[in-house]
Amino acid sequence: MVQESDREARMPVVEDGGGKISGYYIEEVSISLGTGATKRKTTGENIFLAEELPCGRVKLSLLNMAGQPTTIVEEVEKEEFFQRCRPKPDFIPPDKTVKFDQIKEKADRHASLGNLHLRKKEFNSAEFEFQSSLKLDEEHVRANYGMVKLHLEKGEEEKAKKVLKKLTSIEALFEEDNKHIFNEFGIDLRRMKMYDQALDSYRKAMEINDKDPILKFNMARALIDKKLWAEALECLEQAILLKQEFPEAEKLARLLRTKLEKMG
Repeated sequence: MVQESDREARMPVVEDGGGKISGYYIEEVSISLGTGATKRKTTGENIFLAEELPCGRVKLSLLNMAGQPTTIVEEVEKEEFFQRCRPKPDFIPPDKTVKFDQIKEKADRHASLGNLHLRKKEFNSAEFEFQSSLKLDEEHVRANYGMVKLHLEKGEEEKAKKVLKKLTSIEALFEEDNKHIFNEFGIDLRRMKMYDQALDSYRKAMEINDKDPILKFNMARALIDKKLWAEALECLEQAILLKQEFPEAEKLARLLRTKLEKMG
């Protein structure tokens, strides 16, 4: 329990004039890096915009590196708030001084490091880097997808599904630069039987580029999973027209034609 004297030391500098918690607060967190003999602990910090709610609980909005509130929000009791956070009245959001390109470059670097740790199965370090990237850009495609892969590696399928759903709403996923990520993304959606999300994602991607044979082939596979045989065959035939030598699509198309003929 926090002693009363400790709690008073952590009381905020009131900013709204009404005696309620309002302003910027910092939370120190312990982070484990590496595994085995190289495992070590370090500290980091989260900065929140805190606001006391009418119910008496405190709403904490995590800030990104640009000093802007993210969608990562939680509500906590005052006692927990005072245990975790201390005021940071000198905090000035750097959003007007930090350039977008600098933020993107840092986010990309953290995501790349996260993937490197993930390949080595250094899960704690990978999560630290992905989360650092997401603090800079909560819609960073590679960092979000890195978190999906991390959860799958750890057997956390429900957490992976949650991030996959978030990814379907990120428009940048469907850009040409992220094409290779998108193809893996569709495979993971199908693997976890999230067929409707997979089909919605393929349709959205086709609005940007409807001349990609691989995209049409993958969509056909998702349609087969849904037992939509005729639509799947149509996708495969389009893929074959776009890619003259496409044996995988041709074989699958033959199987579907035979199935449809038997069904009459």
